[in-house]
Amino acid sequence: MKAFQRIPKPLRAVLFHLIQWTWGLPQNLVGLLLLPLLRGERHRYHGALVTVYRRLRFTKNRSGFSLGSFIFIPETWSAYDKEHIVVHEYGHTVQSLILGPLYLFVVGLPSCIWMHRYNKRRSVYRGRGVNYTDRFPEHGADRLGEYATGKKPY
Repeated sequence: MKAFQRIPKPLRAVLFHLIQWTWGLPQNLVGLLLLPLLRGERHRYHGALVTVYRRLRFTKNRSGFSLGSFIFIPETWSAYDKEHIVVHEYGHTVQSLILGPLYLFVVGLPSCIWMHRYNKRRSVYRGRGVNYTDRFPEHGADRLGEYATGKKPY
């Protein structure tokens, strides 16, 4: 990754999008398809498109999630949460760059299962000292997001 940081920023941006839209095509297509459904404020974050979406029926748990170069964060979160969770979600964007077409199975599916499991039993996990980002693939997303952005996920 250090070699990637030596590449000039404009070329890095081109490589980011080229890799996301070839190697990471499946998750980027799903993210693109969700854009019209999840409306809200949009801005760029290290090349990714962040959508701060309004609540919809199918997003009742108000979770943040990433699909390739698309990051979705609920508007109901505090500014502090949005600022720090976007680092974690960007870590998933980096996982997409690394894993390409395997991302949805290696990261996406386990992440969804863990999110639902953790949300159902949050008090039990917290009582045991288990945080959401203690397990795979969330822990890796924190580390990659921090490394890539230079900011703390939490």
